[in-house]
Amino acid sequence: MDPLAIKFEEEIRAKMLHAKKECRYNPTRFNQMIAKYGGVETAKRLIANALQTGNTSDGFTTLCLYGRLDLTMENSVCKPEYQSLFSPEEIAYCKEVLEQKNSCS
Repeated sequence: MDPLAIKFEEEIRAKMLHAKKECRYNPTRFNQMIAKYGGVETAKRLIANALQTGNTSDGFTTLCLYGRLDLTMENSVCKPEYQSLFSPEEIAYCKEVLEQKNSCS
């Protein structure tokens, strides 16, 4: 696996642990997807689904309500070091939802 993809997956797994501890939110389905598809493919699948349906994931919504957008997968996708893993459309979507939801808490 690509070292950058491994780093991305490690980051979103660490965020899951923080979400569990700090928000008492256990993203079970997200964790299952990462185990099955890996971090990058999971992010791509969730973004594609959101683009198709027009709805953010339950995890994004939950973390948004807790005011913890920093713990979202979308936040990681937008980081400059990971942008080579994603298409411009995927990155633009993540930036857009983060900006739109910034005042949701």
